[in-house]
Amino acid sequence: MGIEIYFKFILSFALILLAARIGGEIFERYLKQPPVLGELVAGIIISPFALGCFINDPIILNFATVQDAFGLHEFNVMEVISEIAVITLLFVAGVETDVRAFLRQGVTGTLVAAGGVILPFVFGFFITMWLAPEVKIAGWLFMGAALTATSIGLTVRILMEMGRLHTKAGTTILVGAVIDDIISIVVLSMVIGISAATKGGKEISALQVTVDAIRIAVLGFAIWFALLIIGVRFNKYISRFLLFPFKRSGTMPIMAIIVGFMIAYLVTLVELHPVVGAYVAGLMFAATEEREEIVEHTRPIMLFLAPFFFCYLGMQVDMRLLWASAVIAVILIVAAVVGKVIGCYIPAKFAGKMSHTEGLIVGIGMVPRGEVGLIIAGAGLLSGAIGRELFGAAVAVSVVTTLITPTMLKPFFKRQSALDEGD
Repeated sequence: MGIEIYFKFILSFALILLAARIGGEIFERYLKQPPVLGELVAGIIISPFALGCFINDPIILNFATVQDAFGLHEFNVMEVISEIAVITLLFVAGVETDVRAFLRQGVTGTLVAAGGVILPFVFGFFITMWLAPEVKIAGWLFMGAALTATSIGLTVRILMEMGRLHTKAGTTILVGAVIDDIISIVVLSMVIGISAATKGGKEISALQVTVDAIRIAVLGFAIWFALLIIGVRFNKYISRFLLFPFKRSGTMPIMAIIVGFMIAYLVTLVELHPVVGAYVAGLMFAATEEREEIVEHTRPIMLFLAPFFFCYLGMQVDMRLLWASAVIAVILIVAAVVGKVIGCYIPAKFAGKMSHTEGLIVGIGMVPRGEVGLIIAGAGLLSGAIGRELFGAAVAVSVVTTLITPTMLKPFFKRQSALDEGD
């Protein structure tokens, strides 16, 4: 393979960024919608399932993989860049977060996350049982799990663009989305365990599945809270030993984001998603005196990379799969939206003592499934628990909930802003 093959990845990277920029600009300037929506739509348009197919190249606007030096594994270069982009987004969001407000909303956020997992899971499980009885319990569980996810990356981007990241509702959504991510991973691990146990007629080892789930949950929450406490209690030492040595050279913010990437990787060793580590790393630096300088210098990096993530997410969508499973997809989409809104609204309204509008903002803000929903659906397909039709329905849930969230949130943000100004 000639070296020029790798140069095509550079072109693909540039084309995706260009499409994202154009899509975001059109939606923001002419349609008065959040740019993230335009980036997602741009990704759908240039995907290998749409305009990308006319290029007829495995790399340019496509999902070609590269083999490692040992010939043991393959990886997608664009997917790696996409992960780097969303890690950067979550790190900057963490630095911009008011840590004390985050801690104050901890209980409410936890209840919001629990409500946003339980109700959608129940809806997904029983709707699939009703409409696709042939896939049995493993398939029903996977579809329930696919509805539990929340795309923290999309939620953070919307909150940033609409200037609501630092509000009570915004902070609650962030807490809820982070904890939702951990719970979703626990649910997914249980579902995979049950699916593996039932494959080939084996007996379900309920004890083993439960033990694995508890292990992941305990490790996940323990490490997450430990990093958070380190940031809050030892921020002076973080400034002195991690940041101060790089101030004279002007590379201190770069050092901060490097640490963020390292923590993002470390949490994957206990089966957490790297965005959870990136966000809590950002929270660590949010408690330091250098917070404003870190934000000032890392935000441009995030603004450059984040659109790539959302455009590339849109490129995963094959519209043919969506049409093939239209009926069950529509029912699951309604259930996914209603389940999240009600499941998150109730604890936000009553436990968090929020207004009706704030509660709805929290509920709607937890609706998008994004890349997390796609990951769960893909796991179900690869395991054989669900077929192409149900996979298409799960993809539809992920795509549609991601696309409609910015539009649904906008009027409620305006209403809340008007109420805040009236006070």
